[in-house]
Amino acid sequence: MKSVRHIYAIAAAAILVLCICMPVSAAGNVSINAGQGSGTGSGGESAGPANASLQDREVQDQERITVRDQERVRVEECSPDEACNATRLRAMVTERNQIYLPGPDGSFPPLMITERAAYAFRAAAPLTSANAPDLIRLSEEINNSVRYALQNEEQIRSQNQFMVFLFGGDQASADAMMQHVVQNRIRTEEMNRLIDECGCDPETAALLREQVQAIEQEQARLEGVAAAEKGRRGLFGIFG
Repeated sequence: MKSVRHIYAIAAAAILVLCICMPVSAAGNVSINAGQGSGTGSGGESAGPANASLQDREVQDQERITVRDQERVRVEECSPDEACNATRLRAMVTERNQIYLPGPDGSFPPLMITERAAYAFRAAAPLTSANAPDLIRLSEEINNSVRYALQNEEQIRSQNQFMVFLFGGDQASADAMMQHVVQNRIRTEEMNRLIDECGCDPETAALLREQVQAIEQEQARLEGVAAAEKGRRGLFGIFG
């Protein structure tokens, strides 16, 4: 009997030990799992900024690719007679100017000045965007106007000087020249406004303004010729 009770006592002790150890083991597992969960969470939090940074870089790379593709397409769309950037425009204008030869006094004939300007505005069409058609139209109108003004100037210079002495200058030709000057002054003012509003890069805008300034200088010269002719009254004009 004693041996049986001894066995029962040992069994009861073993069961008691198991009951004590099992909650501790379970708590340890919970702690380990919690630690693992916390580690995963922390890892997830640290991965968040890394993923965001990676996405930002991918977006920036894509934007650069898009801009580069747009520039490539724009260059491919430009015809040989058009400039897709200011550097190319400057080169085209310089190359074009080389075909014009200055006169004996080193200056360029008036019509060459306006023809060069019209060429520059046609070449700059891709750079002046929506204002390109008006700028081209105005430059060509000025070119045609100067062509007629120069015909008036030639008539003035080819007059018989004795007739001028008697009757004065060619008032009709002088008046016609002044009309061209006034009309072209309005056109150059409009061209300057369109250049300001075209959204061109500074180098392109500066180059186009150079063309307008050359036109304005020629108009000032024509105005001086017309004014001088209108002032020639002649002998009969003085005593008439």
